[in-house]
Amino acid sequence: MDHPTMRAAVVAALADVESLHTKLNSLLADIDGTDVVVDLGRQGLWTKAQVSLLWSRVNHLPGVRALFEVTAERPDEKITFTEVIQRSGLQERQQSNEHAALSRISSHLFKEKRWPIDNSQGGSDSTTGKAEMLYWMDSRVAEWWRDITQ
Repeated sequence: MDHPTMRAAVVAALADVESLHTKLNSLLADIDGTDVVVDLGRQGLWTKAQVSLLWSRVNHLPGVRALFEVTAERPDEKITFTEVIQRSGLQERQQSNEHAALSRISSHLFKEKRWPIDNSQGGSDSTTGKAEMLYWMDSRVAEWWRDITQ
């Protein structure tokens, strides 16, 4: 095996170990009852510690901050992409870029693209004909986030 291939294999193995470590810690916390684990379906299992870790890496991004703020203010309620843009003051493209950054950072931390905020494609707006993304935050995650940011 050549050097670059071997190095890539070692880096991938380290990433797998880190991901396994995170998952086992979450499982242990769940077993011990020391931390609540919230199952967000396709967004995976989340603990307050994981939300805190992710937030510490993305809180400098105004678009991500706006996404967290507006969904935490109205937990379990669907928020439109337009509402997030109104909060952030960013252009559509920049807001989308910051969502992509959130995905990259989460993937780096947890070895899979997942957010503590769920999302889905909404229906088309009757006036514009444009479909936009909808976002919502579980009320328990919203409570964690408010605790983390105070």
